Amino acid sequence: MKTSQATALIRTPLIEWSRPQSWCDLGCGSGTFTTALAQLLAPGSTIHAVDLDQRALERIPDQYDGVEIRKILGDLRSPSLRLPSVDGVLMANSLHFIQEQHLFLRRLLSVTDRFLIVEYERSRPNPWGPYPVDFERLRELFRESGVERVERLATHPSRFGGTMYSAFAEQSRA
Repeated sequence: MKTSQATALIRTPLIEWSRPQSWCDLGCGSGTFTTALAQLLAPGSTIHAVDLDQRALERIPDQYDGVEIRKILGDLRSPSLRLPSVDGVLMANSLHFIQEQHLFLRRLLSVTDRFLIVEYERSRPNPWGPYPVDFERLRELFRESGVERVERLATHPSRFGGTMYSAFAEQSRA
């Protein structure tokens, strides 16, 4: 996927892009969605890009469009992974690798109350997505975690067949 396509998938008026923010990109790979997020964020923002592949992290720039990118080598599934408190978490094609998804999302609620999710619209497991998260399943997972607002943003054809979707989720601030 091209960065411009990734940007179109995650762009939403539900986020105030004009002020500097701090985000985590969990399972960032070589950074397609990291740079897409950086294009949307205001200069002075920070992205914590997390992946377990050191080579992939090395392909991500340290800065993009005035946004600092801090690379963190780590496994999302590890309970020892420490994440900073942030304005939001982006997970693009990574939630389907997490077995205990509801517990993982609850853990993430300790660092943020806003999420951008990109996943495949499929419910059957395969070797590349062992724990699929179609949009209805995503809504269930967030509701189980106490997050009521989950909105589909956009869809995009997957080069692997089927469709990818993006979603925004936000926990009410009480």
